[in-house]
Amino acid sequence: MAYEFLPKHKMKINLDRACKELDGTCAIEVSSKVLAIFRVSERTVSLFPSGKLLVRGEKEEEAARRIAEKVVKELVESVEK
Repeated sequence: MAYEFLPKHKMKINLDRACKELDGTCAIEVSSKVLAIFRVSERTVSLFPSGKLLVRGEKEEEAARRIAEKVVKELVESVEK
């Protein structure tokens, strides 16, 4: 099962910076200019430059939402305005 979460406002994420910000709390598996894939709480999360998040491996939507919110809170420097 996978859940998709889209940002409420248009944004651009610098994935290189995002991986550096997430490195302490997540296990980075893939890092490129178009996609970052990492593990959070035994779940796989894909992050795109648009701010879209995919949370895989979670059965409950609310639990997946909490994971997505945790990731978003970590992204401070990587959000380009």
